[in-house]
Amino acid sequence: MSLRIRLVVLIVALVALVAVVLSALHLDSFVNSLSEDAIERSQLATRQVYNFVIDHINQHSDEYDTPAGLEEAKALWREIVASDRDIGIMLERLTTLSPAIVEINIAGPADQILASNDPSRVGRSVAPLQSFEEWRNARLYRRLRDLVTRPQDYQVTLALGIPDQSQPVFTIQVVVSSVLLRSQLQPQIQRLAEVSGGALFISLVIMVFATNRILRPLKRIEETIDRIVQGSYSGNITVSRQPMAKEFAAVESKLDLLGQQFRGAREDATELKHNLDQVLERMASQLDVATRLAAISRITGGVAHEIKNPLNAIALRLDLLRARLGAPEEELAPELDILSQEVRRLDRVVKTLLDFSRPVQVSLRELDLVALAREVTDLMIPQARLASISLRFEAPKEHAYIRGDADLLKQAVLNLVTNGIEAMKNGGELLVSVARASEAVTLEVSDEGVGIPPELRDKVFQLYFTTKPKGSGIGLALIYRAVQLHNGTIDFTSENGRGTTFRLQFPGSVRHA
Repeated sequence: MSLRIRLVVLIVALVALVAVVLSALHLDSFVNSLSEDAIERSQLATRQVYNFVIDHINQHSDEYDTPAGLEEAKALWREIVASDRDIGIMLERLTTLSPAIVEINIAGPADQILASNDPSRVGRSVAPLQSFEEWRNARLYRRLRDLVTRPQDYQVTLALGIPDQSQPVFTIQVVVSSVLLRSQLQPQIQRLAEVSGGALFISLVIMVFATNRILRPLKRIEETIDRIVQGSYSGNITVSRQPMAKEFAAVESKLDLLGQQFRGAREDATELKHNLDQVLERMASQLDVATRLAAISRITGGVAHEIKNPLNAIALRLDLLRARLGAPEEELAPELDILSQEVRRLDRVVKTLLDFSRPVQVSLRELDLVALAREVTDLMIPQARLASISLRFEAPKEHAYIRGDADLLKQAVLNLVTNGIEAMKNGGELLVSVARASEAVTLEVSDEGVGIPPELRDKVFQLYFTTKPKGSGIGLALIYRAVQLHNGTIDFTSENGRGTTFRLQFPGSVRHA
């Protein structure tokens, strides 16, 4: 159900409730007024009958013999009331006091009617009816129900008797009809129904037009939200010619600000997605390198095992051959030396391959990277001095803890420092520095060597790739593997003729006491 329909239904229901309450109050007041008037007129009629009967008894008692006792006196009084035609005429006139009075009876003992405005009722028994005063004190819904759906008669009675006597001599009964009261009530109910119906219709018409006007800003806000969701929001809200409530104007202004922020967030998300794609591409490239390294490790491991045995056999046979020849001729000695050197060189290559392909057992523990890097720097200072290189170390005063394998990391830093020294043929300064950020620890090794040519930078971490005449091409690959085993990253920047900086970054660790 839409908000507009809900508002219309709610307002109409409130108007209907108010109309019902006001109608009930009016009907209660009107019914009370009718009841009070009918009771007052009925009580007035009983008092007049009472006085009239007393007067007539006093006037006509002299016409009869004096009664011998009380019972004879009562009988005389009943005879006077039953035989006096004026009493019947008087009762008939009293019924005109109120439109609701339909019958007035005077009854004697055993509820036998002695006189009535209706002569046909004389001699019959009085019909027992509900007291009109009790009915008047009942709840409104019950009185309305009785008037509308259950028309019946009610009575107002007055006893005429002698003091100290339990039984009255006469009982005056005034009968009031609810049918006649209903005839007076119906015009009021019809009028209230017309007024209430008119009020409901007017409220319905007013609410239909009012909701159209009130909810128009909400419709505009809804359209603005749809444009924001669809991504077509331009940041400009059309100014309405009609005046708008302050609350709606404030909401629309905030919605405009939200739309601009959403558009900015959408653009940022697009840029972030683009950056994330680039990162994923780099990660895929690194994963490809790692996969290739793992594949090469498996292949080279198998090849190395297959080559090592023949090499051992060749070396053994050369030694046996040299022993059997004793002092070989001058022409044979150089050839044997060359064979021995080549065998030893192949053996070193095979040992390197086996070391690289062998699974690494990483023993992680909490260590201070500052202390580790300072230790490696102090170790390499003599070698750097021989090459006319100033080896300098920079680090914060506080510690920089990470979780790592000390031996693997020492070898990685040692290889980087060694590469830096070998790259600086003309001396210079080699800087080893450690920096700690909020969640990471970075180690940098910066040299002032010849730099790495741009066309070779994508290959520096590949196994067996080297630019040195006597290099093995395995050092940076080992460093790359060690950094990966520590969940770290490695990258570098290089300028031709100005040097290279390798940057290793590891997740930081909070030391617990």
